[in-house]
Amino acid sequence: MTKNDRQNEIRVKLVKDKKVYVGELAEALQVTTRTIRNDLKELSSHALCVPFHGGASLVDVEEESLFDKSVMNTILRGLGKNSIAPAIVPSSKERLLDGSIYILGSFNVDIVSETLMLPRIGQTIRSSSTHFYAGGKGTNQAVAAAKLNNNVHLAIKLGMDEFSEKARKYIANTEISSFTIFENEIASTGIALVWVSHATGDNMITIDLGANETFTQEDILFDVDIIKKCKLFLTQLENNFPITRFAIMQAKSVHALVLVNPAPYVSEVKEILHLIDIITPNKVEAEALSGMVITDIDSAKSAAKNIHEQGAKCVIITLGGQGCLLFDGIIFTYIPAYKSAVVDTSGAGDAFTGALAACIANGKKLIDSVQYACAFASLKVERKGASNMPNSSLVYHRMQQ
Repeated sequence: MTKNDRQNEIRVKLVKDKKVYVGELAEALQVTTRTIRNDLKELSSHALCVPFHGGASLVDVEEESLFDKSVMNTILRGLGKNSIAPAIVPSSKERLLDGSIYILGSFNVDIVSETLMLPRIGQTIRSSSTHFYAGGKGTNQAVAAAKLNNNVHLAIKLGMDEFSEKARKYIANTEISSFTIFENEIASTGIALVWVSHATGDNMITIDLGANETFTQEDILFDVDIIKKCKLFLTQLENNFPITRFAIMQAKSVHALVLVNPAPYVSEVKEILHLIDIITPNKVEAEALSGMVITDIDSAKSAAKNIHEQGAKCVIITLGGQGCLLFDGIIFTYIPAYKSAVVDTSGAGDAFTGALAACIANGKKLIDSVQYACAFASLKVERKGASNMPNSSLVYHRMQQ
C-alpha cells in the first residue's frame, strides 16, 4: 500500500468515524505506529484533522463556512475568460478503483437566496437570507453516492481562484473515497445562482459553468485507467459535451454500465442515447428528449418509450412530487413519491441519481434501486443546500413508513 493509499484510508475513516486511533490504524494498515503518527501529522497540516494523544479527530467544518461571504470579493472582482488553451494541473490520484463508481462531474459554488416566493419577470423582491454552499450536479451526486458506496471516484475541474482551495477542502471532508481535481488558469470555478421559495421549497437556478466546460481529452486520458476499472460510469451535462461523449466512449469500451443525468439539457445528448444504459431525465428534460408534453403518467409512459426507441436502454423519468416512472424497454413501473416536509428541492434529482448509481453498483436490482433512490431523494428535500445529503440509516425508516 502506498502512502497516498494509506492516507486516503485514514481520511475516509476519519470522515465516517470522526475519530481514529494510532494503534488501531497501525494494526489495520499493517504499518508502524510511527508511520501512522506521521500520516496524521501530514493530514493535520492540510487542516483535515486535529491530533490528540493516541489519535486524531476530524476537523468539524460546516459546509457554509467553507463558502462564507468573503467569497463575494471574487464575484465582485470578476474573473476574465478567453479562449487561450488552459494549463492542466491535475491533483495526484488517491488510488485506483476496482469495480466501483466513476463520476465525471462538475463543481459549482451555489449562492442561495431564500425568498418568500420566486420572482416574476421584471419583479424585484427581497431575500430573507443568502448562503454559500458547495454544489454542482457531479459533486452533489458523488456526495449522495458516497453515502451508500465506499468506492466513489469524482473528477472535476476548477478555476485557479479563491473558490478552488475551498472546493478542495470541502471535497476532502466528504465521504467521497477518491478524486481527481484538474485546474484551469483562465476560467473561473463554476458558480450557480439559486432562488428558493419559502412557501413551496421550489427553486430557480442559473449557472455559469466556468472551468467545468474546459475539460480536455488529455484530462480524460489522465484518468483512463480508473475509468476502465469502474463498474458504473456516471455523468451529467455540466461539462463540455464533446469531452463528455469521449469519456462515455472510454467507459463503453470496457462495458461499464453508463448512467447519464441529462441536466442541464443540451440537444446534443440525443446523439449518444445509444451509448446510455440508464438515463434519468426530469419532466422538463424528458419533454425535450421526446418532443412530447407530459401531463400525466400515461403521457410520461409515451415519452419514456420514445426515448428508449431513440437508443437509451432504460429510462427513468423523475416527476418531483409525483414520484418517478421506470421503463426498462419491456415493462413500465410507476413509483409514487414518499411524503416529505419540503424545505429545499435543490439537489433532489442529484440525490436520486447518486443514490441510484450507488445501489446499482452495490448489486441491488434495478427496481429496488429506484425505490431506494426515491426514498433517499424524499429525505434530501427536507434539508437546505443542494449537496446536503441524508444518511443511509434514515432511508429504510422512510421506506417502512
